[in-house]
Amino acid sequence: MRRQLAAVLMVVGTLTILGCGDGGGRGGRRDAWGEGVPTPLLEPFAGAWRCNGPATLAAREAAGRPAEETARLRELIEKNPGVQLLHGDITIRDNLAIGAGLPSSEYRFFSLHRHDQQVCGKAWHHEDRFDPGDMSKSYVRLELVDGRLHFRSRMQDGLIDLNDPDLKETLAVEGDAARCTADKPPGGDWSEWELLVFDRKK
Repeated sequence: MRRQLAAVLMVVGTLTILGCGDGGGRGGRRDAWGEGVPTPLLEPFAGAWRCNGPATLAAREAAGRPAEETARLRELIEKNPGVQLLHGDITIRDNLAIGAGLPSSEYRFFSLHRHDQQVCGKAWHHEDRFDPGDMSKSYVRLELVDGRLHFRSRMQDGLIDLNDPDLKETLAVEGDAARCTADKPPGGDWSEWELLVFDRKK
């Protein structure tokens, strides 16, 4: 494990030194693992968001999740009012979603494209954004529904692949919808889609 984390640190450090390349992506915007890159695709989602537990469970039930599963979570939420049990607050700026609290989590979005009302793409997810070795790969979908953010993600299980081209290159922030593999990702170690519903913080 330590060897893999050291290798990831070396790769990310190299990418940071390389800086932004030109070309790539539909708009030419590339992320060299810095402080984020603006993209018009995420502008509607920019700002601070708080996870709405009851709304999340209702949306999951409507999507076909078992009632007994959501009932257990609903009971926990009702017994712990004010505690963010499903997900902490996030702030979306540029191509980043940054979690509140310590450690601060991060989604670094790339290969973004649109499917009707949804913005779809990939993300490197860090439980601790200041530990670049602690990360996993995800597919993500963001959508505004009646003013709320519906955030869907599916994560790759296990250790990251150090030969993954999305790890070795600077990241093209915008991608091509025709090449989307989110519903049938390569490999057999992907979770099912997980839905979270967020309210915009005032």
